Amino acid sequence: MTNIHDIARLSGYSVSTVSRVINHQKYVADDKRKKIEALIKELDYVPNRLARDLSKGQTKTIGIVLPYANHPYFARIVDGIVSAGFAKGYKVTLLPTNYDMTVERHYLEQLKSKAYDALIFTSRSNSLEALERYQKYGRIVCCEDPGTSSHLAAAYTDRLASYISALMWAKQQGCQNVGVVISRDNLISASSRVTRMAYQETYGKLPAANLFTGAVTFEDGYRAGRYFAKLKPSVDAILANGDDIGAGIQDYYRVHQLTPVKIIGQENLLSSRLMQFSTIDHHLEALGKAAFELSISHGQKHQLIKSEFIER
Repeated sequence: MTNIHDIARLSGYSVSTVSRVINHQKYVADDKRKKIEALIKELDYVPNRLARDLSKGQTKTIGIVLPYANHPYFARIVDGIVSAGFAKGYKVTLLPTNYDMTVERHYLEQLKSKAYDALIFTSRSNSLEALERYQKYGRIVCCEDPGTSSHLAAAYTDRLASYISALMWAKQQGCQNVGVVISRDNLISASSRVTRMAYQETYGKLPAANLFTGAVTFEDGYRAGRYFAKLKPSVDAILANGDDIGAGIQDYYRVHQLTPVKIIGQENLLSSRLMQFSTIDHHLEALGKAAFELSISHGQKHQLIKSEFIER
């Protein structure tokens, strides 16, 4: 395969002169430029863009680490990142993990090898400390509040305050037994941790029976509806981890002609508007844009994006 040294040797000019022609830089005489361009065309030479990026110290590529792409929460964050990145001439690569710690570490190793300028973790399974150890190889941004002791850049929403507002509204509506739906329940899950804290603040400790896990899609919401419909004592409200999931729950109650319960969804999607249940808008596109800006900046910075409870 032809390389830049071949072009230099055949043209009789230096590698630096050939490089200036390839990169459309000034200070090359017209006759030299024409000869070099003719050789490039004749030999069908294509510059090694990876090597060129590495020589500049950047790839102009940002990796977005996400568990899966079929959930509106992550899709809307990605929309914000892509929109901001496109405007700045950056490429973005989706890096799905299915919450596999080994896969996450593989992407961190790719950051170490300079495959990306930065990684944005929309969610994670590895600890914050594990992520911090890779900061010397490239920028790492997380989409959760990492706390004051963390050295990671972060863009996040005020989930705790918004969950408390939503649950307080349910309480004021007379709801006494509230069910909760989440995607996963473990110690490292920020959303799980914050949901439990909000429940504790408003209703006391979350009963194990009132928690349904593993929900990502409308169909999962339908299964959650089946679960809560059979629960004794019955719930009178459900905080879902997404509008489409809330829609699935409501649809189960509708199909089986059951007394409806109050649904609180998240992300203010079309499904909650059409089915007229309350929701929490975390303004995830704005979160994604903020995360991207942090990924190309320097220094430790935490940026809060305000959430909004929408009553319906």
